[in-house]
Amino acid sequence: MYAHPSYIYNAFVVEQERIDRANELRRIIAENPERVVRHEGSFARRVRGWFRGGGSDAAASAIASETPRGAADVTARPAHAR
Repeated sequence: MYAHPSYIYNAFVVEQERIDRANELRRIIAENPERVVRHEGSFARRVRGWFRGGGSDAAASAIASETPRGAADVTARPAHAR
């Protein structure tokens, strides 16, 4: 319930160091804009992947699912189902 003053001070110091690092990073970015490489976000990458035409087609997936698996199917079952 009651925090020791040294804990509060340490938290303040750590937070101030974090703010200083963030400000230094902002300063470096502002001074060197040519070094900044914009990366595509995960949402845009996912949407682009949905509309990309190079994926597998439905016929190939159907053929692959209809092929028998052989001995691997027996070992994949739990022991009580064998």
